[in-house]
Amino acid sequence: MRKHEGIVRYASLITIGITSGLFITLPFMSLPFSSCTKTSHIESHALHQNIEEVCHTGAKENKWQYIVIHHSATEKGSATAFDNYHRNKRGWENGLAYHFVIGNGTYSRDGEIEPSDRWERQIHGAHAGNMEYNRVSIGICLVGDFENDGAPTQHQFESTAKLVQYLSRKYSIPMSKIIMHKQVARKCTACPGKNFPFEELKTRLLQVASKKDKHTREL
Repeated sequence: MRKHEGIVRYASLITIGITSGLFITLPFMSLPFSSCTKTSHIESHALHQNIEEVCHTGAKENKWQYIVIHHSATEKGSATAFDNYHRNKRGWENGLAYHFVIGNGTYSRDGEIEPSDRWERQIHGAHAGNMEYNRVSIGICLVGDFENDGAPTQHQFESTAKLVQYLSRKYSIPMSKIIMHKQVARKCTACPGKNFPFEELKTRLLQVASKKDKHTREL
């Protein structure tokens, strides 16, 4: 009988030890999984923005003729951060110079498209360094320094392609008028930087346009 009680006691101690070990270990084991899940959710949210909703505006639409691509030449940023700088440091009454900002995961989500107040009111930008272009061009700024650091993130590239494709079709802007900031006349700048994949962007736009045209013909 005593021998039997000893075996039961021993088995109980093992069970308690294993159970305790699980309670101690599980929280640490779950941390990486929880962290990865949260990151994936944030990135997915940015990539699955409804482009029509993002670009919707209640104001009378401007007759846009160009799309000009920029980089912020900063490591971090967002529409809010740049708007604050342009209003308070530059003294620009209308704030953020661009019509759209595409985040890199620092102050906004990676690939998140943020429309500005200028876009919502359909007023001219202050991004081209040339008023002739500012009046008729949509300014899109990607957060990052693509001259000195690296290229846009994959999410930024995908969002840029989606945004430019939508805007160019909506306003009938030809490929020849989708340009980089450094291509604007009378403006000496490297923007959006030597590492911006402009040729890749144009190739993507042509591929998407070709698929849409083929689909239209088939209908």
